[in-house]
Amino acid sequence: RAAPRAPRGLATVGLLGTLGAVSLLRRRARELAHARMALSAAAASSARMAGQRRSVAAQAVNGAGAGAWSSIERIYCINMDHRPERWKFMQEQFAKLQMPAQRFSAVNGRELDVPRLADAGLIAKEALPRYFLPMDQKLFGTDLTDGGIGCAMSHLLIWRDIVSQCVSGAAAPDASFLVIEDDCQFDPTFSESLLRQRLSSVPDDWQIVYLGGQDLLKRQHQYQVAPGVRRLYKGFRETTAYMINQAGAKACLEVCVPMHWQVDTHLNDESLREGLVPPKPDEKDYTMHPRGYCLHPPIVVQQRDAFPTDVQPCEHY
Repeated sequence: RAAPRAPRGLATVGLLGTLGAVSLLRRRARELAHARMALSAAAASSARMAGQRRSVAAQAVNGAGAGAWSSIERIYCINMDHRPERWKFMQEQFAKLQMPAQRFSAVNGRELDVPRLADAGLIAKEALPRYFLPMDQKLFGTDLTDGGIGCAMSHLLIWRDIVSQCVSGAAAPDASFLVIEDDCQFDPTFSESLLRQRLSSVPDDWQIVYLGGQDLLKRQHQYQVAPGVRRLYKGFRETTAYMINQAGAKACLEVCVPMHWQVDTHLNDESLREGLVPPKPDEKDYTMHPRGYCLHPPIVVQQRDAFPTDVQPCEHY
């Protein structure tokens, strides 16, 4: 059953307060002093929102080993408040893996005032006409929907939190983070040691590493850089589970604001980042910013059978 629709304006005010630094960070990413000021303001705004449903505060998984997964600074699991069955599904997996994941309360896109987000610079105004199209006229998986916007804003909040932790000293500058969506199904062989082993083949310049996903154009094999590791390219989709560091979080914020398309399209298809602008003749076909890779074969999949998508249909998220 779809969750009751809440007033869009109230949720938007809270989101804008928390993400107030994102547009500034995108424009002045190389000016560290400005970035620090902006992130401090956003952190203060986030603190004032403590106790609200969408605060950065997360719930730790009961029974997870305190010393396990020590190579990862924090593990986020994005989950909607009205999807407890998904959280239970993830908790069961986390318990088996002794993974100390933390629940991150996802943004409900149905509660957002999208034109106001566009006025604030988080969404491209050029994207609004297609956002308001009937669902049967949208480009499936590409055009913005309420669910897609909620998903994107959830990831943006996490990226902002990662940068804030690293800049403030709460986490090491080179710390690694794991972000997981609540329809992630881990491979039966998945473990901390397996993840370490697979990541050991990833080039040192990585900023984001997907643990699974979809190769829509069936060309991922052309971008293999090491056994089991491939570059991201514009045909890759999904944000089911990925490793990310501070540099990757900054890059993701830079390329995803303002939003024209759904978040996985923004991250991997550089030719679409500024709207319908054709790629330059010498433009790389693989993703350079963020510097991204994916594991193949994957060690996670999106669970589509038990949980229908919450991102594509406008009535969800």
